[in-house]
Amino acid sequence: MSALPNSDKAKVAMSSTGRGVDASSVTSAVVASFANTSSARMTDCASITTAERNEFSLLSDILGVSSLVDLQSHQPGATPGSVLGPFHNQDSRWVENGANLIGGQAGEPVLFVGEVCDTDGRPLHGATIDFWQNAANSLYPAQDKDQDPHNLRCKMRCDNGGHFSLCTVIPQPYTVPYDGPVGAMLTAAKRHCWRPAHFHLIVEAPGYRSLVTEVFPQDSAYLDSDAVFGVREGLTVNVDTVNDPKIAAKTALSSPFKRVHFRFQLARA
Repeated sequence: MSALPNSDKAKVAMSSTGRGVDASSVTSAVVASFANTSSARMTDCASITTAERNEFSLLSDILGVSSLVDLQSHQPGATPGSVLGPFHNQDSRWVENGANLIGGQAGEPVLFVGEVCDTDGRPLHGATIDFWQNAANSLYPAQDKDQDPHNLRCKMRCDNGGHFSLCTVIPQPYTVPYDGPVGAMLTAAKRHCWRPAHFHLIVEAPGYRSLVTEVFPQDSAYLDSDAVFGVREGLTVNVDTVNDPKIAAKTALSSPFKRVHFRFQLARA
């Protein structure tokens, strides 16, 4: 069988960056996708990195390094990890469990509910989540001066049963930043820069491994061609339509409303 032209190698690689990628295939997929492409210089990445945007993190993501580390460090029974991304901030505010993050902004409201458990399904006392996502215009606050810097991000303590809930908007597919050296690499490799819609979370509990992950609505575009190799089969969820006036009244939503549910399972440290 003859070797594939470089352009075809990139197409084959991008067809393998979605839900089927695993620890044994991610490296070959990345290498093929960057055939005959020059790499981003570290000095270029440094020149564009700020407190709100980390080009080094983005470089690690599009090279598949972040996903390779996640996949190789996965513990049996635990929720798969995924990429941190370039827009995480340490200073998100603590909010009450059940908080409404929408604040009248555009977007389709959704109730995100879940629980944090161990690998046997037992709820974890003292669990916390660090949550962030993009807005209805597909941008994060660091990309959009019109957004409040704390828009659609928070930290939250789960209840004694490991449960949490928050009201937000359904996230949107978006392009990773392509105005810097990482974008130049993607362009040279003829790779697209799109990511599927997702929620970002860091989930923690005393005595357990910290989990950095993402949750992807099942109907999002680009699930099978994520620019940063971040989608895992166990991280996609349905967005259900729920008609429950009592819950709607408690959460300041209109019934029927959209709901996402996810159980996070942490491995012992």
